[in-house]
Amino acid sequence: MAVDWVILIREANYHHYVKCKGCVFMAKTLDPTLAANILDKWISFYGMEDADAWPREDYGYVKRAAKAMRLAIEILRGGTVRDNKEVKKAVQVLREWPTVHNMDDPQSWEEVSFPFVKNALESVLYAATYLEEKLKGVV
Repeated sequence: MAVDWVILIREANYHHYVKCKGCVFMAKTLDPTLAANILDKWISFYGMEDADAWPREDYGYVKRAAKAMRLAIEILRGGTVRDNKEVKKAVQVLREWPTVHNMDDPQSWEEVSFPFVKNALESVLYAATYLEEKLKGVV
């Protein structure tokens, strides 16, 4: 599978380096649009909307997580919060996802996908925080 970009996040300051067709340059800090784009790529990369890619017993949770990520993507891209209960549920699923699927354990990541998993993890956590702040009226 060809990957046309890789974004590397520095720990404390969330600077990103984007690799695009052989060139590396500095990009902007993590923001709602970038987080939404990374989550969108993650859903596709991980096959979260493909029931055949998952064991039957696991897919129910994966489907809920994909739905939570899709809601987060919509809100990160400027959509409005329509149902606070649905957003609260999405936050809960987003907070659980890294632990349930070992995203929070870098030692379990494949070396080749390490930067992408790290960025996806940061984007999941960013999205959860952003949705929480949206519910509070902070953003």
